[in-house]
Amino acid sequence: MLWASIFLTVFLLSGCARKNSAPIAPADKDKLVSAELTVYAYDSLTAEWGLIPAFLSDFEKTSGLKVKMVKFTDTGAMLSQLILEKDQPKADVVMGLDNLNYAQIANKNILEPYRPVLADKISSDLWFDKNFTLTPFDYGYIGFVYDSRKIKFAGPISLKDLVDSKYKDKIIIEQAGLSSPGTQLLVWSKSALSAVDYDKFWLGMKDNVLTVAPDWSTAYYSLFLQGEAPIVLSYLTSPAYHIDQEKANNYQAVPIKEGYFRQVEGVAVIKGATNSNGAKKFIDYVLSQSVQDKIATTQWMWPVMPSSSLPVAFGQIITPTSSQILYMDSAILSANLDQWLKKYNSVFGL
Repeated sequence: MLWASIFLTVFLLSGCARKNSAPIAPADKDKLVSAELTVYAYDSLTAEWGLIPAFLSDFEKTSGLKVKMVKFTDTGAMLSQLILEKDQPKADVVMGLDNLNYAQIANKNILEPYRPVLADKISSDLWFDKNFTLTPFDYGYIGFVYDSRKIKFAGPISLKDLVDSKYKDKIIIEQAGLSSPGTQLLVWSKSALSAVDYDKFWLGMKDNVLTVAPDWSTAYYSLFLQGEAPIVLSYLTSPAYHIDQEKANNYQAVPIKEGYFRQVEGVAVIKGATNSNGAKKFIDYVLSQSVQDKIATTQWMWPVMPSSSLPVAFGQIITPTSSQILYMDSAILSANLDQWLKKYNSVFGL
């Protein structure tokens, strides 16, 4: 009977404690939610050989966060999803939007500005804006890569020379508006050529382009490397991969007289994110030396932080000087990019 009385007393007291205990404070609720971080990224960032898998495990261990990756085939699809979810965001972080994507959403209030801890170490000309809306993590230069076993370039050519009939069906490009390199080409040609030459360039490219691929992976791996055409729209750093990983020198970048347009990729906090604090930790981690040192051999792009671990092959490729880098004002991009995309699509019947 004594044990029964003790048990009954404990049961009643514990029941009262639960009934009268204070509800979980908002801060505690946030702690419960913040154990997970949802990250949007395009597929090559999340691939087995990509940048994110190279650091994700260490980030989860040091931050105590569990990362849920949501991957997209291209930045166009990812951008569309962010716009669609603007009022009810499902992601905390987006990684892989570039300078042209930024121009498309700069005024849509989708991203939350955040000044990372190492912001001062990033060159000022790599930032997207003065508000730290999108944090640069790597950069590269769009270019045409060719197989020197199948075609030769004696020296630098003009971008508009690619419309020559001798290149008929010899070029593979990616779709502007859907694939990041494709959109970069659209702006590259706009910034490099006069209005008349720009129109002639695209009309001529229509005859010389074998196919317009939906994304870079399809264009490069599935078509170019399989020998479908000897020239592909890619990056000036692409030959470094073949030199470093395959000891092959036959893949080279076409030297272009007008210069090159720089692509800068960023990572950002989604406005209204459930776990904005975790998102900021993720951004700071991406800028850490350990992650930046992995960019050259996963992304095959240039890290935004100084790195002592760049492959020797990066010194054997075309690297634009400051005078060879082409720019376009972000306001002009925001006002005209959609119109340029429509014109491009009409040329190729897309």
